[in-house]
Amino acid sequence: MNVAPSLAAAGKKSAAKPVAGKSAKRPVRKPSSPRVEIGAAEIIESDTTGLHGSASFYGSGFQGRKTSTGERFDVRQFTAATNHFPLGSMLAVRRLDNDRCAIVKVNDRMHTKHRRRVIDVSRSVAEYLDMVRAGVVLVRVAPLKTDWREQGELACHAAFEPEILCDACGQPPRLPGFPGDS
Repeated sequence: MNVAPSLAAAGKKSAAKPVAGKSAKRPVRKPSSPRVEIGAAEIIESDTTGLHGSASFYGSGFQGRKTSTGERFDVRQFTAATNHFPLGSMLAVRRLDNDRCAIVKVNDRMHTKHRRRVIDVSRSVAEYLDMVRAGVVLVRVAPLKTDWREQGELACHAAFEPEILCDACGQPPRLPGFPGDS
């Protein structure tokens, strides 16, 4: 039987060739790792000062961007973002598992998606606190005492010591300029 090649090929299915440059994409699955849930920031016992919660750090992608105070972000400075303290505040940030303490200036606000975090610190602070590998660590954050400059290196840890109560009203001194203060 003598059949034309075009008719013989008509009954066969041709193999589909992929279009040049486009290949079938397979979904990439990342190995599952246990999620560690870190709780929301909380004000700790009345005999101690500050907040207790998780801290993360700014990546280098934020280098040079304007912060909430209008200054440019610099990963080399000891600065931080927080929604719990006023802009311009000087804070002590102490990592709980290694007791390292750093003094930072609040110059930015955090994104609302980071509600469980107390503070985001710059890369330099993260290196000093030895938290770069971990990414997120547990910390205590407290405002510095009014005489922190005279205390020198002791100022950071001194921020977590209980406040001396006012003789007239029996209350601890308030942080100046915090919204709600009169």
